[in-house]
Amino acid sequence: MSIQLAFLLFVVVALIGWGVCELKSKSTFTHSEAEKKEIEEMAAADKANGGYHEMDIHELIRRNSTKGYSAVDNKDAVD
Repeated sequence: MSIQLAFLLFVVVALIGWGVCELKSKSTFTHSEAEKKEIEEMAAADKANGGYHEMDIHELIRRNSTKGYSAVDNKDAVD
């Protein structure tokens, strides 16, 4: 058996296993009542704070701090 065939079989078995696990998790997974309540609270807080805003690359660069240790103010340091 050549190494290419062994690799191909490995990939096929891995994909089949992945598919079986995905189908199993989708059919058996449910959120608990506490998780559902937490999701609703997070959605309400997000809505109260103006909603979700996904930043583009320009906003990320503008808000990014790349100063290393200089980005941390010395007066905030713990003695």
